[in-house]
Amino acid sequence: MTTLFDSYRLGDLTLPNRLVMAPMTRSRAGAGGLATPSMAAYYAQRATAGLIISEGVQPSLIGQSNPGTPGLHTDEQVAAWRPATAAVHAGGGRIFAQLMHGGRVSEAR
Repeated sequence: MTTLFDSYRLGDLTLPNRLVMAPMTRSRAGAGGLATPSMAAYYAQRATAGLIISEGVQPSLIGQSNPGTPGLHTDEQVAAWRPATAAVHAGGGRIFAQLMHGGRVSEAR
């Protein structure tokens, strides 16, 4: 019988278990949409989940709908996410970025 703690094959990726952490908007990014050390700690603490879906990250500046949300559209933002992803990987976890665009709301900026 398959259990929640059995590994799972997702495409080319083998997840250590079938637990998936759903994304949550946290609004704790730093200036310029940079991931912070507290974000790295948050995701590291959850690395035992089979898969983590990150909080929404905007793929462009115009796509940001709320202050404090992280971006993933500049080299600096990509570099700021590296400690968080490295911490998850060091804990044996897997993490996917949830791309988010604010849509119509973002045009009011």
